[in-house]
Amino acid sequence: MAVAQIEKPKTSVPGQYLGYALQPVRLCFHLLDAPNDADVSMEHLDDIAVHYADGTHMLEQTKSALSGNPASDRSVELWKAMANWADLCVAGAVGIQSTRFRYYVTPSAGGALVGRMHSAQNKAAVEDVLKEIASAKIKGKPESTAYPHIARFLAAGDEICRGIIASFELVVVVDPLDAIRGKLQALLPPSMLDDFVKAAIGIAKAAADELIREKCPPILSPANFRNRFRAFVMKHNLAGLLEPTTGAPSTDQIAHIIDGAPLFVRQLAAIEASQQMLVTAVSDWLRTTADKINWAAAGSIVEQSIDELDTSLERHHTLVADEIADTLSAESPSVRGRAIYRRCAALQMPLEGRTLPLYFIPGEFNDLADDTRLGWHPDHKTLFPKT
Repeated sequence: MAVAQIEKPKTSVPGQYLGYALQPVRLCFHLLDAPNDADVSMEHLDDIAVHYADGTHMLEQTKSALSGNPASDRSVELWKAMANWADLCVAGAVGIQSTRFRYYVTPSAGGALVGRMHSAQNKAAVEDVLKEIASAKIKGKPESTAYPHIARFLAAGDEICRGIIASFELVVVVDPLDAIRGKLQALLPPSMLDDFVKAAIGIAKAAADELIREKCPPILSPANFRNRFRAFVMKHNLAGLLEPTTGAPSTDQIAHIIDGAPLFVRQLAAIEASQQMLVTAVSDWLRTTADKINWAAAGSIVEQSIDELDTSLERHHTLVADEIADTLSAESPSVRGRAIYRRCAALQMPLEGRTLPLYFIPGEFNDLADDTRLGWHPDHKTLFPKT
């Protein structure tokens, strides 16, 4: 039999859970739940997959049912999932006898056929379901939207189809966060539980995103994740942590800002900043700008606190600039300017007594430079006068 083309799993999750889509939520849960010697992947074999040490797998398709019913008898989403699973089996990526096929839906959905697949526990029941799938009632006409996916599923052959049906699991939950809360609630006070849940999801997603950026398969170790999350919990009292609201910007986003040459970029160019210094500064500035907007909108901070922070940063800048003028007076203006910038960017301060992400203070310094409230070149007031 020819190896079928395997479709890359696609997400269809309009729901947001503490700001995250469904796949990172489920990734986080499985990283907390899977054995230490397993691996968990996202958008690799499937939306989520657990790779067990003995070579077996659990493939999970995640579907949000906020609109429509992805578990109805002729749902295109259902049959895409079934066909993709069949393709993986045909290609030998997973074993039909060593894989569980989970269809995970939230908050509520169902259908007669998926119910029978879930309950098919013997050969006769499996055979009856396979015959129903091949019937005109389910398979439908060639011009129907589900037909190509049902046909692709059936084309994998009866043995594979029977194996998928026999190992099919339908899981329907109202709130996908409850499973993560259940893993953490014994160790954390209720008032802080959702903050830690959100942090855990963010750590899981960031780890997967980092692997993707490095062009590596997004396969994570539950043991490593739990160690990282445990260290995070020990380091931070979440009541004293302001959590990042956005990930690292893309290379294209950064390049777009640099090409647009806003004032803070021109201030850095005036001191002959390296390309890496520019890229880091733009990334810090973008993330800081987003955090200030999102924290204020969510009521996480009092907006006047930013003004107080800015006053402290301006004072720090003045002291650093005075010191550099004394100690590096023989150096060129660019060298002195870069020294001022590095000293300021290395500063870490709290906001409202709460720990800030490492990029925030450098980003806020660049925001002040963009507003000409401070600068890096010794003659910045002449080069970049206030308008």
